[in-house]
Amino acid sequence: MPDPDDLAALTVAELVAHIRELRHANAQLRRQLRPAGPPLAGQALAEEMIRQTALLAQLGMEFRADLEPAALIQQALQTITLRLPADEATVILVGTDQKPTHALTAALGALRPLPLERAAELLTNGSAGWSLRHGSSVVLFDIAGEAQRFQLQELQTAGSLIVTPIRQASATVGVLMVYRLAPHAFSSLELALIESIAAQLGIALASLRIHQQDRARQQQILTLLTIGQLQTTEHALAEIATRCHTIAIENFGARWGLLFLRPSPQNHPEWIAPTDQTMVDAPVTAASGAAQLTADSQSVVTMALTDELTCVALPLIHEGAALGSLALGYTTPQHQSLAIDWSLLDLFARQIATVCATQQLFSRLREQAQLLEALVNERTNQLQRSRDLLRIVFDSLPDGLLLIDETERLAAANTAFAHQVIGRHPRDLVGKTYAHLMRLIERAAPTSIELLPDARAGRQRLRLRQAMADGERRYIIERMEITPVAGEASSRLEFWRRDV
Repeated sequence: MPDPDDLAALTVAELVAHIRELRHANAQLRRQLRPAGPPLAGQALAEEMIRQTALLAQLGMEFRADLEPAALIQQALQTITLRLPADEATVILVGTDQKPTHALTAALGALRPLPLERAAELLTNGSAGWSLRHGSSVVLFDIAGEAQRFQLQELQTAGSLIVTPIRQASATVGVLMVYRLAPHAFSSLELALIESIAAQLGIALASLRIHQQDRARQQQILTLLTIGQLQTTEHALAEIATRCHTIAIENFGARWGLLFLRPSPQNHPEWIAPTDQTMVDAPVTAASGAAQLTADSQSVVTMALTDELTCVALPLIHEGAALGSLALGYTTPQHQSLAIDWSLLDLFARQIATVCATQQLFSRLREQAQLLEALVNERTNQLQRSRDLLRIVFDSLPDGLLLIDETERLAAANTAFAHQVIGRHPRDLVGKTYAHLMRLIERAAPTSIELLPDARAGRQRLRLRQAMADGERRYIIERMEITPVAGEASSRLEFWRRDV
């Protein structure tokens, strides 16, 4: 019988029979292995993908917390070094000027800061800078060879490295670097996972930035509401200038804020110094030029004061008139990239204009009140002097004189009447009724009154007799009605003269 392993010696029929036996054995083997599930390599791949999906979902939920950028970076680095086969991970974030603002490294969950100078060197001479500038991932399978070949400066000298950009919308704000000691250690699946982590980190940073902007806007609105409260009370202009300077720095990101006001509509705006002038480090003279331009044109003026300093001046307009201007200083790189909320800044200027107009109104009212007070004092002094003169004339008369108002009360009495007729001081009689006065006279001695004829119109003559112990005392009383002026009550004068 021929050897089955010698295929050349077999006939066609024997070969066909041998193939049928192999197919039958293969079918039996497949039936035996099918219940055990998919191949081991496929199962491992599926498990790895499930693990990575769960990791991304966990990161997505953790990144939703209200964290600062440094806390987000720490969380991402710790997750990468503890949950992934990574020996070291680094994150570098840059500002609008492409200079590092945050740099942190983690190894096995242990964090350590990366000096910003070292981070700047990596962005200038390393693969991190290439990834940042081009917005795409870089994979170095062998750092030792490829760094020397492309003249790259890396944190490590051997191993393998993945560098992927961290994006926000269309801008790249940083890079994520993942390192392993062994060369050729990363797979395409791990590259996709690291890129997904970087994308989630970028989304979290963008959400944080939006949240911070909303919080800053809320703070600005609250600040503007507190400024509106200044309209209800009087404040010194120096205090308002201090508030402008503080709000410009804290709420609008300026280096300084200067308040300029016109003393009168025809004058140029003048700088209002804050309460503490040492807190303002600003070129006032240069900024006054921008303040003059914006007050004259009643529009926003932007002027470069130096190569690194820009002045943004806004007019303070109230009821169509420019009261002055508000000048804010920005460093040129910051101002070029800073998204100024012009609507809030315009509202800020309008609020300050209203407050300043109110304070100027308070000042004018205070000046008018002082003038009115001086005028009242002057008129009061004049009236007092005239009263003093009238009193001198009143008291110099040898005969008694009374002034009686419309209620029949004594408004004035001279010394001659008070002393000779009643025997009291004049101030004891003022305010008493005329009936009370007559009762005092009747108590002093028996009294009688008779009417005397008088041909003059508006006058009345009486004779009063008193039976005193030393003899009879007689007085001639002449009554004269005083014609009232419009709006005044009627009154009368009485002249008391001894009838000898």
